[in-house]
Amino acid sequence: MKKLILVFSLFAGLALAAPPARVTPNFGRVSPSNTVEYAPAVISLGNIVDGRAYPHAVWTAHGTTNQYAALGWLPVDRTPPIVWLRGYEAVSTDRYFETNGVIRLEYVMRALPPRNLQLSKMKLKKAFKSLRVWDQVWEFISADEDVLADWNDSVVLDEQDVMVQAAFRSLQDYGVLTAEQVEAVITNSVTEIEVRQ
Repeated sequence: MKKLILVFSLFAGLALAAPPARVTPNFGRVSPSNTVEYAPAVISLGNIVDGRAYPHAVWTAHGTTNQYAALGWLPVDRTPPIVWLRGYEAVSTDRYFETNGVIRLEYVMRALPPRNLQLSKMKLKKAFKSLRVWDQVWEFISADEDVLADWNDSVVLDEQDVMVQAAFRSLQDYGVLTAEQVEAVITNSVTEIEVRQ
C-alpha cells in the first residue's frame, strides 16, 4: 500500500510540473507596462469554423491574423524604421505600443559614434580611376603645395582630416561624384594597416 501511495505521489508531482504553454511571437497584446503578452501558439477556433459546425472545438497551430484578432490578439511588428539621416541608427526601446490594429516595437534614433577610418592612397587612386575622376582629384591635390606635400608624405589618409573632408565635399559640390559614390570610395579604400595614435 505504501508503494502504491508513493507511485501515486510521484505521478501527481509530475502532473503539477507540466511544461509551459508555447506562445507565438507574431501575435500579442500590449500590457500596461508596454511589454507584450504573447498569444498561445495553438488556439481554439470554437466549434463553428468557416460556417461549418463541428461536434467539438477545432484547434489550430497556424491561425490567421483574422482568427487571432477574433480572440483579441493583434499582429506584432518589430521592423526597424528606415534611417534617412547619415550617422544615425534606429535603436529598440524594448517598449511596444498599439497603432491601427498592429503592435509595434518602439525605436529611437541614436547618433553613431564618429568613425575615424584610415584610407589607403593606392585604393583611393584605383577607386577614383574606376570612376574616371582621378584627373580632377589629382588637379585638386597638385593645385596646392601644402596639399601635395601632405599627399606625398602620408602613408595613409585620415578620413576625419580637414583637407580630406574638404576634398570629398568639393567633389560633391562640383557634381563630380554623388554622396553615394563618395561613401563607396571611402568604404572601398579603408586600409588594413594599423595606425597608432
